[in-house]
Amino acid sequence: MMKKIMITLASLAALFGCAPKGENELVNPEGYVLEHPAIDVADPIAVADWWCKNLGFTITKQKDDETHTTFIVDASGRVALELYRARTQPVAPDYAAMDPLTLHFGFTSRDVDADIEKMLKAGATLVVHEKAPGFDGAMMKDPFGISIQFVKRDNSILLK
Repeated sequence: MMKKIMITLASLAALFGCAPKGENELVNPEGYVLEHPAIDVADPIAVADWWCKNLGFTITKQKDDETHTTFIVDASGRVALELYRARTQPVAPDYAAMDPLTLHFGFTSRDVDADIEKMLKAGATLVVHEKAPGFDGAMMKDPFGISIQFVKRDNSILLK
């Protein structure tokens, strides 16, 4: 069933300016489509497990080697994140010590207060919760120190 849906989406994308390059890969002639950012983490398996259990991601690929490179995809099926332990570096970055404005992953939210409570119960910590007209946002740290943000905006920053 999923394969049929992906083929249909690829066909629709081709009609609207994106041409299929290969299975499940789209190339937009007007620019590039972001496939994934990647981050070096101390324990890719544990981070992937937490993000899957608490943020609704799904593991789509995982290597059984010293890097434990793992690709996880969000609930939309369009945004992937690569997690790995880079052996070229002596240690993974200390995300817990980083200012969240240096690096964070922002998620849309229907109810920021409810998301804060859910994440706190799952082991995350709250850094700041800001409300302004048209905006409700919470910056948090997952149990591994990675900054995650939950935002509810009156006007989305996304095109679609």
